[in-house]
Amino acid sequence: HTLQPREEVERRQRRMAAMMRARSQRRRHALLAASVALLALASFARAERRHFVRIAEDGTSFALDDTDFYVHGFNQVQLMSHAADDAPAPQNASSSHQNGRAKVLEVLGDAEMHGFNVLRTWAFNDGVGMWNALQVYPGIYDEKVFRALDWLLWQCRRHKIRVLLALANSWSEYGGAEQYLEWARSRHDNSSGEPYPTSFYSSLACREMYKRFVRKLLTRRNVYTGVEYREDDYIFGFDLINEPRAPTAGELHSWTREMADFFKSIDGNHLLTSGSEGFFGPSTPSLKKFNPGDWTSTHGNDFYRNHAISSLDFAVFHVYPDTWFNEGEGGETCDLDCAIAFTQDNIRAHLTSPLPKPVVLEEVGKKGEGRDRYLEEVFRAMHDSHMDGGYGAGTIVWQLSPSNFSDVDSFSIYLPEHQSTSSLMREVGVRVASRIASAYHGGLSLAGWVSHITNAKIGRFFGNRFWRKHILPAKPAAAEVSSFAASDPSAGGPKVNDTSAPLP
Repeated sequence: HTLQPREEVERRQRRMAAMMRARSQRRRHALLAASVALLALASFARAERRHFVRIAEDGTSFALDDTDFYVHGFNQVQLMSHAADDAPAPQNASSSHQNGRAKVLEVLGDAEMHGFNVLRTWAFNDGVGMWNALQVYPGIYDEKVFRALDWLLWQCRRHKIRVLLALANSWSEYGGAEQYLEWARSRHDNSSGEPYPTSFYSSLACREMYKRFVRKLLTRRNVYTGVEYREDDYIFGFDLINEPRAPTAGELHSWTREMADFFKSIDGNHLLTSGSEGFFGPSTPSLKKFNPGDWTSTHGNDFYRNHAISSLDFAVFHVYPDTWFNEGEGGETCDLDCAIAFTQDNIRAHLTSPLPKPVVLEEVGKKGEGRDRYLEEVFRAMHDSHMDGGYGAGTIVWQLSPSNFSDVDSFSIYLPEHQSTSSLMREVGVRVASRIASAYHGGLSLAGWVSHITNAKIGRFFGNRFWRKHILPAKPAAAEVSSFAASDPSAGGPKVNDTSAPLP
């Protein structure tokens, strides 16, 4: 071998060293890029992590993001059906004419500005003869109506209102149990050995049809959000069925337990309850005196036993002194003072029963004069229980309506027109929202960046127009403002009913 000149050796050494440095630098850049990517993914995962309403650690109430969540809710059961009626207003129509979606947006806008945080509505409409039926025949669905429900959930997300969905009806309205029973009877085969269906709750065919519908709904992917219903954190929870009434307590209990277990086998994210009127039954004989009459014993209800089922997360009850007494099965009369006294006793009985679960007054309504006084007493009783550490977890009033809805049951509340009721609802909304905000702040007066971070977090979950007007700082940071930043186009945000605005 010939010896290489020293210069050549040194040149090769420098080249090798440069190559090693370049390789090391590329490795460092790759590691840095990977670290940045991991941090970005972690940040994205935190941002995208869904926040479902849960049962609080103490078991008496609800929590959102590990912080107290009290229900200030409203019923409006027709919204899916109206959202499916999305034809534009006819040319030269009067200014009062609205298509279905405009009516829905009016209700949601009114509810938002009064601090309502939960909507209870129907996620069903059964039978080909029903207006805008969702399930036309067993297992056959109208995609237009399903998309209307998708749209409703999307709009509720934009208004920062969570949704409690009922899965069926025990009454004939909107099909419900009677439609399932009719379907089961039309398909009955005497040679099958199965008994002829006489009750929705005991019929095997009805149970199977109901389960298929529940599975279909929970696994539905919303066309507006791309999220399956069972993964949608703006769905507050589900009712198994609205106001179930069965021939016997055992029949209703068996059905409730089977369907609750089935629901939870598909959806472990959402809260689940019965949808019951909450009449007391044989399991709590000392509380039966708080029922509106002996007639309740024939409907299979047992508030404690049915809600003690482990797959049900919280309990509900309904109160209607007008229909139960003045127009009801008992044939009694009950004036305003009577209605208030009965309701206060009924609420107290439900909140102090042996059941260790949060309790929501899921439907409550009052007709005619005295409604504001009555509802004020109701709101106070439920909220005071919550403030005192009891099981009162919220009230859902029956029911808000847009100005041109027909008042079919004389309970409808038109907030723009019923100003005294509007003021009451807004006062309750401020009280509830203030307590939730205080829970986020830990009861302390925060300042600087700590306050900014806390308010940004509140804004993420609740930052609609009501919260920005009454609860959050007057000039929140840009990141805190939702898609409903302003109703004034000059403010740079979309109009309230602008459905083209991006999701928050």
